[in-house]
Amino acid sequence: MKQHPYSLLSLAIFAACYSGSAMADLKAQCLLGVPHFQGEVVKGEQTQLPVYIEADNAEINQPRDATYSGNVVVKQGNRTIVADQIRVEQDGDNARQAFLQGMFDYQDNLINAKGNNASINLLNKEAELSQVDYQLVGRQGRGNAQHVAVSDDKRVMKNASFTSCLPDDKSWTIDASEMIQHVKEEYAEMWHARFKVLGVPVFYSPYLQFPIGDRRRSGVLIPNAGHSGRDGYFYSQPFYWNIAPNMDATITPTYYSRRGWQFSPEFRYLSPIGQGRVAAEYMQKDRLAEWTEKNKSRHLIFWQHNINFASNWHFAADYTRVSDRRYFSDFDSSFGSSTDGYATQNFKLGYYQPSYNLSIAAKRFQTFDESGSKPYRVFPQINFNYYKDNVVQNGDFVFFSQLSHFANDSKTMPTAWRLHTEPALNFPVANRYGSLGIEAKLYATHYWQKQGEAKNAEVVQRSVSRVLPQLKVDLKTTLQATKAWINGFTQVLEPRVQYLYRPYKDQSAIGSKRQTSLGLGYDSALLQQDYFSLFNDRRYSGLDRIASANQMTAGGTTRFFKNSTSEEVFNLSAGQIYYLSPSKVDSNSQNTTAKRSSSWSLESNWKFHPKWNWHGAYQYDTRLNETSLANTSLQFKPKENHVVQLNYRYASRHYIDQNLSSNLYGQDIKQIGMVAGWELTDNVSMMVSHYQDLALKKPVESQLGITYNTCCWSANFYTARRLVATPTGKPDSIKNFYYDNRFGVNFELRFGTNYSSGVSKILKKGIIPYTEAFSIN
Repeated sequence: MKQHPYSLLSLAIFAACYSGSAMADLKAQCLLGVPHFQGEVVKGEQTQLPVYIEADNAEINQPRDATYSGNVVVKQGNRTIVADQIRVEQDGDNARQAFLQGMFDYQDNLINAKGNNASINLLNKEAELSQVDYQLVGRQGRGNAQHVAVSDDKRVMKNASFTSCLPDDKSWTIDASEMIQHVKEEYAEMWHARFKVLGVPVFYSPYLQFPIGDRRRSGVLIPNAGHSGRDGYFYSQPFYWNIAPNMDATITPTYYSRRGWQFSPEFRYLSPIGQGRVAAEYMQKDRLAEWTEKNKSRHLIFWQHNINFASNWHFAADYTRVSDRRYFSDFDSSFGSSTDGYATQNFKLGYYQPSYNLSIAAKRFQTFDESGSKPYRVFPQINFNYYKDNVVQNGDFVFFSQLSHFANDSKTMPTAWRLHTEPALNFPVANRYGSLGIEAKLYATHYWQKQGEAKNAEVVQRSVSRVLPQLKVDLKTTLQATKAWINGFTQVLEPRVQYLYRPYKDQSAIGSKRQTSLGLGYDSALLQQDYFSLFNDRRYSGLDRIASANQMTAGGTTRFFKNSTSEEVFNLSAGQIYYLSPSKVDSNSQNTTAKRSSSWSLESNWKFHPKWNWHGAYQYDTRLNETSLANTSLQFKPKENHVVQLNYRYASRHYIDQNLSSNLYGQDIKQIGMVAGWELTDNVSMMVSHYQDLALKKPVESQLGITYNTCCWSANFYTARRLVATPTGKPDSIKNFYYDNRFGVNFELRFGTNYSSGVSKILKKGIIPYTEAFSIN
């Protein structure tokens, strides 16, 4: 198939030029055709208010009845009736009935109705109307009915219709033999409902419900249909269940012509025992030709929960688990992505006080790389933190301790208990010139290790202790230039210097030798470096690898502020670590900083125009003597729902390989791309994106999404060509890819509550979605 990689960019440029002809926003246009209540809404019980009647002629028979004719206007509270002739019958204080003869126009703060002949009780809200054309007030919604019976909280209509389309717009209507509109609950019921498009019946239901307000209602949501080169034709139909005011659920069956049925329930709740959601995705048998395990189901389980209770207690759960390592590559799920290398299962229960807190947690990672070593699960992990200010003169005391148990699914890997304590004493000094922080800390850790149960399990040292003192001096200041070298701007310098010392301790006995050779531990890994991480205490996450340190970190940020608005328009941060002696954790040279300095890290933001922003980040690795990481973004955003962003990102193969535990990637990452979301007119919005991998010489992803909006319906068209890994490809090969061509469409009926252009929604599609990655302010 011939590719046209530049056609999407051309469309984006066309979009930017074409949008200048946009009219007033869609909401304003739609509400122009909607009646609005004039004057101030009268509060209180309307039926107890006095009745005012104006007419050209009046014939009054005291005290029983009166007949008014000629331009008759009746007002009571918020309701006004205009008619050719009105006869009012009165029985003392027991009844006051108005009979409208001929054409009438009824108006209040909720509905306008025109018809022929009516009966209205002026002492309550009951009315009988005939041959009615009605329209909701202040919101879209209109229709007609042969007969309408109005009471305090509902309207019963015979041979009625409803649509949210404006007058003279017959895009869709719903006709019914009987319709009941529940005013307070904001929904309507229909019997023998016929859904019509342009006057042509396309759907029948013996019973139907739909919203006439903003409240949640149970029912059918927007379906999604399309075609994928991998999945075949697909159709997804969500059902919404409004269980209670504090809980609801969505059940979504999806049919794939090449794979079968998938069911996806999701339950959300807010209760005294906390708030959260539970979700699942389940396919009993996957018929996909490339999937070999036909006898196994494919599924996902998700649970997220948070609760504060008993004043000082908090519990949190974040659990995601899938049936197989290919799940996120084969399914588009809102609970994970193909770019994620793992799924997490975390639980934490904590008790919090102003000066201390105590928590117990469990952590587990489900990784999708079968060739690498399995990650450790942690349970229990008990944390204790204590804080005490001015424990000595100008000195603040901080104490952290942790007890953890590590286990592994692989029987060749050791298990361990770890007890770690970390007392620290801080002496902060600050004045208007800057701040100086002096910190003394002690890392004291003890391990009880046990050899794995497999016969070929590695022998480990049963008891290991490690004690490391640390000294840190951190100096920060802020300097403002007395005379700006750029007219109209104020420059601020924020230099920072930090000295860190920690002696060397051989930690090769902690964990297995295989982990040690890779710089890993039970919960440790080398951290990715950027400007802000240069001032971190440690090079590794977790507590198993604490590298020696005798280093100076120097860096700073310069900022430029516009004098007229005090708005920051430019900043630049740069920094580097200078090793006075090599930083190492063991005798392995791979885990030692042989060079005298770390990577140079730079980061910058520039708002060179109110509509233009630029962001860039760069790292030069002094050990590799090459650029290790770089990325830049240029964004044009003249107003909301109008954005174009150009991106470039780079990672060297050597930097990637030294951070992988296995399976050398063997190739640079060089990706250039653009994403644009643009409201072309009030009715048409478009998203277009294209990403090209210059190293692979392949397009990574191309997307085009178009949304057409009207006052009462919208349509979304989406197409994408995406590079994905084949399910049968080897995980260590970067060449086992194929393209999945996808097309989707869905339609939405609007009931006068949603006027979104859809730009923000369609920008989130794709494996590389749009993110506003920087903000100068």
